Amino acid sequence: MEVDLSLPNQIVRVRAVVMTRDDSSGGWVPLGGGGLSHVVICKGRSHDGRGRREYIIRGERLRDRAPVLECAVQRGLVYNKVNPIFHHWRVEDRKFGLTFQSPADAISFEKGLQTVLDKLDRGSDSPSSSTPEEADTEDDGQAVSI
Repeated sequence: MEVDLSLPNQIVRVRAVVMTRDDSSGGWVPLGGGGLSHVVICKGRSHDGRGRREYIIRGERLRDRAPVLECAVQRGLVYNKVNPIFHHWRVEDRKFGLTFQSPADAISFEKGLQTVLDKLDRGSDSPSSSTPEEADTEDDGQAVSI
């Protein structure tokens, strides 16, 4: 997967370290070997074989352009703002987080995600469907269903 940073279907692009929750240790660890990544929210086709058009959060590590994240955005996604530069969310049984380079990047990402979720909730653009999930209560931070 290569993230085309010039795509017109791109909602937002930020730089962040992509994280995942390691429930065995109870902490957050870098995904895909760590390192700073370009993270985009875009409309495209997932690579999981379904071939549907949907909103996707994709991450590509800067140093070697390796894909580190592909996550379909679903209605009912629970978004947690732990602090100004670390936010995380859950999709089904997977948990992802971003350590942003700045609070401004975090705000841009959150606003972009909110825009996508608003479209999904209105049904004006419903590329995927799911049921809302309960908020994570195991982590510090404010759970916001956006």
